[in-house]
Amino acid sequence: MDVLGIDLAKLTFDATLRTASGTQHYQAFSNTPEGFTQLAAWLHQHGVTQLHACMEATNIYWEALATWLHAQDYTVSVVNPARIKGYALATMQRNKTDKLDSAVIASFCATHRPDAWQPLTDEQRRLRALMRHRDDLVQTQGQQQNRLRDTTDALVRASLEAVLKAIATQITAVERTIKEHLAAHAELQTNLELLTTIVGVGVITATKLLAEMSDLGQYESAKAAAADVGLTPSHFESGTSVRRRPRMSKMGKAGLRAALYWPAITAMTRCPAMKAFAAQLAKRGKPKKVIIGAVMRKLVHIAYGVLKHQTAYDPTKVLGRATPAT
Repeated sequence: MDVLGIDLAKLTFDATLRTASGTQHYQAFSNTPEGFTQLAAWLHQHGVTQLHACMEATNIYWEALATWLHAQDYTVSVVNPARIKGYALATMQRNKTDKLDSAVIASFCATHRPDAWQPLTDEQRRLRALMRHRDDLVQTQGQQQNRLRDTTDALVRASLEAVLKAIATQITAVERTIKEHLAAHAELQTNLELLTTIVGVGVITATKLLAEMSDLGQYESAKAAAADVGLTPSHFESGTSVRRRPRMSKMGKAGLRAALYWPAITAMTRCPAMKAFAAQLAKRGKPKKVIIGAVMRKLVHIAYGVLKHQTAYDPTKVLGRATPAT
């Protein structure tokens, strides 16, 4: 099978084709539908019929091209940029250009054959777009509230108050649209109801999980789901003397980690089983941040199990019956 390495930017992408016969070809294209059409002609020119295309998950620049390639019945892999960086370091790449990066990605794909990517369904794509738009509006609202708090000029305050009123109206409208979208799709609505049975997980957090981890119940394991959020511990050991304290890897979805912080705090307060779990960690001398991270990881594990088995959360099955810490 031929391999295509793609280095993406907002407006363009560089492509390196490694054919099964061992030849290598390079071309740059615009990151537009017209560029995709030119890519198709270029691949046809080189006699490509079966193809494994690989690209980095760079911002959102990759989504349109990955979707288009998948629609052409090609195998597509979208990988964490850290994997490509690590591969480049391991192969002693001393230079960095867009052309060279596409060749490195092609080499990585040929060597490691990363898992195939599957596009979101239309309803999943819409939910993700709506939730990200809501998050952006909430972030903008916070920024403008800070500016309003810091200024004393009457005209500026009046302007900011008008802006904040408009933002609040839009947040309300978007949240109403999200609610209607969930209600219109039975699977999404069912999964939302299952996730909100988890103590600490409210509608917003559950919706964010569905939006950013639409296939949460399809992960290989609960540990794999937690790793994708960057909540698994990272160990560093060397020889017999170097034993650094494990830390949260943070190699994953930062937005979800942030979204799970307060649900973890709530779960530790309101769920007796989770409270007992946290108390056990504290008894073992774990710092508060480590305990919160462990509870966040546990919440992802629980969410994975709830969706995979399509059953409501039962703390006695997940954490055992709560026993007072002594």
